[in-house]
Amino acid sequence: MDDTNTVELVDIRRSHDEYVRTKVEHHIEQGIDDPLVVVDVDEVVEKYRKWYKLFPRVELFYALKCNDDEQIVNVLVLLGSSFDCASKEEIQQILQLGVDPSRIIYANPCKQNSHLTYAREQNVDLMTFDSEEELVKIKTLYPSARLLLRFRPKHSYKVTYELGNKYGCTYEESRDLFMSAMNKGLNINGVCFHVGSNCVNADAFASSIKEARRIFDVGMQLGFSMEILDIGGGYRGRDVDRPTIEENAAVINHCLDEYFPESDGVKVIAEPGRYLVETSISAGVNIIGRKLFYDNDNAAISHSMYNINDGVYGTFHWAKAREAIDMKPTHPKDKELVEVCTSTVWGPTCSGIDCVAIDIPLPIMEVGEWVHIRYTGAYSFSLRTQFNKMPSPRMYYIYSRKTWDSLKMDR
Repeated sequence: MDDTNTVELVDIRRSHDEYVRTKVEHHIEQGIDDPLVVVDVDEVVEKYRKWYKLFPRVELFYALKCNDDEQIVNVLVLLGSSFDCASKEEIQQILQLGVDPSRIIYANPCKQNSHLTYAREQNVDLMTFDSEEELVKIKTLYPSARLLLRFRPKHSYKVTYELGNKYGCTYEESRDLFMSAMNKGLNINGVCFHVGSNCVNADAFASSIKEARRIFDVGMQLGFSMEILDIGGGYRGRDVDRPTIEENAAVINHCLDEYFPESDGVKVIAEPGRYLVETSISAGVNIIGRKLFYDNDNAAISHSMYNINDGVYGTFHWAKAREAIDMKPTHPKDKELVEVCTSTVWGPTCSGIDCVAIDIPLPIMEVGEWVHIRYTGAYSFSLRTQFNKMPSPRMYYIYSRKTWDSLKMDR
């Protein structure tokens, strides 16, 4: 861990507001104006343990692409997590931490040849596919692999990122793929799907599990040993949003009992990412620039523009999706004395698309003030770039002593 990363143990857990405010005050005392990030490790641990209470039949394979931070991944390894990897480098990261290859799914339906060869060399044999071309590749490079046929869910529910336009076959196409695999002597052991990132309707899982049963049966009828159902990702991270993880669990568990009863012996896995990390991480950023725009009639401020020292090329890549962003001053002034107006927030680079938020209500703030941005754990660190060579945030990993001690025992 380099000198911009700090691990801190606390006897009493605090709110993210307090964590960020304390770190900002430390930066001010030290004359540091670089951005910072606070990782509430206890929250990651709580989310992991909560998963198995809500989904007792579903093994968690953490989607490494969501946040591949070394400290977070180490914690998940200590907790016993399995992992969803999409490339040679991701597989290497997990294997180097001592994770058994049987706890990795190579969940990329389109794999680079050298990466597929590496997976074979490392005995990472569970993987997904959705096309004839991929079967040809697997037959040539890894014929003993265990395959999950990925299908494209038919639902049209709202998601942040649609995945069906890139990956997945249809029910009608599945029989031809089963037949092709059979003719090639390949092993299809199950099916998988992904409802789309940050899905806002639990019924998407219901319809997809029902569709999975139909495709599962096709494979069984053709003589394949169908043993695994992968219900993918798409689980929301914020408990305040609908559907909550509890609502998702109720729907999913009911559908699993109906279409894949436990007595059938089918192993069920999932690939959550956002659920585990989105709310566990907060950022503190410094306002480095401001422009105020005035109403010509009464000279009142009509709009404000702020530049902050982290942006969409850094921690807030996900903000380009125009998701709701939770932003407020770390040291708010008296509400009665604060003027609020619509604001646009820009990142620090020279790029015209480095825009973190548009037309959101913010108090009028000064250059040099600090802002707390919540819910920054998903698709942030793993998507950072070095564009314009802007400084990366200083990382603060906060553990309660109780969690630290429990993880040490797991070691």
